Amino acid sequence: METLVIFFSQKGKTKEAAGRIAQLSGADLAEIKTHKSYRMSYRKTVFTSLKEILLNERPELDMEIPDISAYDRILIGSPIWCGTIPNAVFSFLDKVNLNGKKAAIFTTSGATEPQKIAVKIKKKYSAKWCRPFNANHATDENITDWLK
Repeated sequence: METLVIFFSQKGKTKEAAGRIAQLSGADLAEIKTHKSYRMSYRKTVFTSLKEILLNERPELDMEIPDISAYDRILIGSPIWCGTIPNAVFSFLDKVNLNGKKAAIFTTSGATEPQKIAVKIKKKYSAKWCRPFNANHATDENITDWLK
């Protein structure tokens, strides 16, 4: 099964988790990048995220969208901001067709479990959605179990 791990990371925690997941699964790895920088304080991140959520803004991507047709499984990594994934991830999801793909989300939040996020995503993006995973402090064994 060909797998793509695609992630958005502000400060590196999700990037690190995505790298470990890609390594353990033998997957390709790609990063969601935006034109606008999200390197900002926690308070400004919360304000920016709330604004994007309330206005349904989709940040402009600054990346080449990977051709996902070659992949059977797409693993999407993200922090959780204001109880959901950042709109930058939605910008990516809006640009790809997940029909016929197995997909799963993994997050790196210390407070919010990914199950609530997964419910929202399943309603909007068609795919065979698999069990979400909180990769925050996950061991290689936890990751390997989730990948099964």
